[in-house]
Amino acid sequence: MSARVHYQGGGFEVSDTLLKTPRKSYALAGIEYVSVTRPLLLFTGPPAVGLVGFAVSFGRYLHMSEIATLAGLSVAAVVVAAKFGVLRVHSLALRDDEVAQSFGPIGRLRAVRAAVETAMAKNAQQTTNLMPDGGAS
Repeated sequence: MSARVHYQGGGFEVSDTLLKTPRKSYALAGIEYVSVTRPLLLFTGPPAVGLVGFAVSFGRYLHMSEIATLAGLSVAAVVVAAKFGVLRVHSLALRDDEVAQSFGPIGRLRAVRAAVETAMAKNAQQTTNLMPDGGAS
């Protein structure tokens, strides 16, 4: 029986049993959960706010083009940082020395996470249906 593909694109492929990333493949049975975060916002947000604050505080000493450049670069940095994220695969089977994460566009990573969650839910439902008492304890 062929495993159904839930998502494919950008180097990622999610099937009923496997998550393939551009660097590694993971069996869905060994994954506890996946998460998507935007760590670049932590590095661009505070400096962007600081630059805007600097421009406001010293606005009387700066040319309008300098103020616009500071504000524009700050906004651009935050917008670009918001478009990228990290998909982390969490599993007790993975050792600490293995980094189970992939960097990419946030929309693609959210689609991969949703596909993994769908496949994991399907696998859990099939496991419950295969139990002799229907999964009741």
